[in-house]
Amino acid sequence: MNNENKLKPIPVTKLGPLCEDFLRFKRATGLKYTSEEKSFRYFIRYCNAKYPEANLPEDAIFNWINESDNRSLKTKSNYSATMAIWAEYMFSLGYIQMRLPDIRHSRNTAFVPHVFTANELNAIWSIVDNFEQSKVYPNLHRCIPVLFRLLYSCGLRISEALAITANDINFDTNIITLKHTKLDKERLIPMCGSLAKVMKKYVDGQSDDVGPDSPIFYYRSGQVLTQGSIYKRFRLILQKSGIPYEGKLRGPRIHDFRHTFAVVTMNRLCDEGKDLYVALPILAAYLGHSGVKSTERYIRLTEDRLSTVTDSMQFHLPEIFPEVKENEEF
Repeated sequence: MNNENKLKPIPVTKLGPLCEDFLRFKRATGLKYTSEEKSFRYFIRYCNAKYPEANLPEDAIFNWINESDNRSLKTKSNYSATMAIWAEYMFSLGYIQMRLPDIRHSRNTAFVPHVFTANELNAIWSIVDNFEQSKVYPNLHRCIPVLFRLLYSCGLRISEALAITANDINFDTNIITLKHTKLDKERLIPMCGSLAKVMKKYVDGQSDDVGPDSPIFYYRSGQVLTQGSIYKRFRLILQKSGIPYEGKLRGPRIHDFRHTFAVVTMNRLCDEGKDLYVALPILAAYLGHSGVKSTERYIRLTEDRLSTVTDSMQFHLPEIFPEVKENEEF
């Protein structure tokens, strides 16, 4: 091989700066790369201990991912995917080609979203609307009823809702501007009149020491409200509402407010005679998905809808569901 075309080694002493350069490159394209940064920290720590003052061997990534039996298959798969992109980036800069493990982790498809019924939602509202004021958390009784209604009415992710500030809400147009979304894309969320009225009353009544750039949802002013705190409160509310929690893959979860929003919206559009093929991309944009494929996971038909759809298909496409006489032989 000609010296001009010889691939460069990767010195372990320069591994940190090279990973930082890669992170800056990816973030310049609009990606967060938060969990990936943690992966690189673990990898750099491993290499500093395993190959101090040396060049990175071609099987360094392969060994790092496979040497530990304590990691789950999912974790190993995530590490492998991250390092594969990094290895390709380094190769494009003229560095050696790294050996990568072939780890395939299929996503669990057993999970079925819980779509709240009208009775379940009424039970939840009944509980949250009757919270007593707490000395320890003086804003909890105001926060939870508004937060849960926002999640259900607008289909927000809990992370998006908890990041909303007073400056993000325009009550003249009844629009919320989401700035901290999953894909780091700013998104506009219109509110219905009744929700906007509830939100305005809540914001106007918040503590004076909560600034317009601070999150509006909190249990106690000056204390950051975490997703974990909301989830624990949600489980208690389910219990008091008589809604059983059926396990890890069955929920209900906080995120099921979002599923319910998607199903209710699609059912309403169906009732109004809208073309769902046209409506689905609009709903995808509203939910902040990068494409229609992600939104399709949220669409579940409730049991009372199935007969309507079947009857409609039977009328328009009788050959798909042919009539079978009682005494007909197969």
